[in-house]
Amino acid sequence: MSRLEGWANALDRLDAGEDVAWMEMSSGPSIFIQLTGERDCPEVVVEDESGAMVTVRVPLVPPDNWIPDHRQRLHQVMNHWVPMLSG
Repeated sequence: MSRLEGWANALDRLDAGEDVAWMEMSSGPSIFIQLTGERDCPEVVVEDESGAMVTVRVPLVPPDNWIPDHRQRLHQVMNHWVPMLSG
């Protein structure tokens, strides 16, 4: 599964109310989105265990429409890049 397909799956799971891991344990940083983080708000956690051994935790409050917005942007990226990569 490509990283873009993985992000589409992550958006579906987030929309269903689940926490997600994206690019977990691939070469490079892993990204985790927790809907209820340490400060009782959503947060993004980036862990780079294979390289710098650094973890960054960012609490945030996304706008109400962020998942549909990300789906639209992902669709635009995939429509542009997937045909180029397939050919």
